[in-house]
Amino acid sequence: MSKAETLGGRIRRIRQERGMSLAKVSGADFSRAFLNQVELGRSQPSTRVLRVIAGRLGTEVDYLLEGRQPHLDHELALEKARVLVARGDAKRALLAMKPAIGVADWPMAADVLLCEAEALFALNRLVEGRSILAAARQLIKAHRDRHRMDRVRAIEQGKRFLFAHDSVLAHLQLADRAQRAADSTEALEHYRAARVLLEAAPSAKAPT
Repeated sequence: MSKAETLGGRIRRIRQERGMSLAKVSGADFSRAFLNQVELGRSQPSTRVLRVIAGRLGTEVDYLLEGRQPHLDHELALEKARVLVARGDAKRALLAMKPAIGVADWPMAADVLLCEAEALFALNRLVEGRSILAAARQLIKAHRDRHRMDRVRAIEQGKRFLFAHDSVLAHLQLADRAQRAADSTEALEHYRAARVLLEAAPSAKAPT
């Protein structure tokens, strides 16, 4: 029977997977020696220090403490809400996406704002919708994401966002762009979408 992973072991594993040194994670907030003691299970970090470590490692405190992946719950809530919005059930969409509201990670933070704004517009809650959309626009503009900015414009115009050309090709192009930007999460999302579309239409061929 394998031994359960400890807090320190989890921190060390993630740090090494990220290719980060003790100094890179500790920065000016605490010493490398202290972080090494935490990884060995000889010291217990405070909540503040845990937040710093989680932020530097690109994960969340809950995952460091318990090994749970909160992102999965957030992604599930968001995708369910997106489907409900697409099917015209904006009221249920707002309820479904509650677990994802407030996430800070890019690009999920932008996608949550876009979905919430679209649902609010569909319910004619325009003041709230415009406020959410303004926040989404600011975030998306900072990341120079043309694809998501197109979604902002579609929502502003009261239109449903649709790819202007072949959907599989569009997803593959977005996946390639994400890979060039070293955004593996975004690339995975688009490759997965392209694969689903291809499997849903067996006669379709992937563009070369």
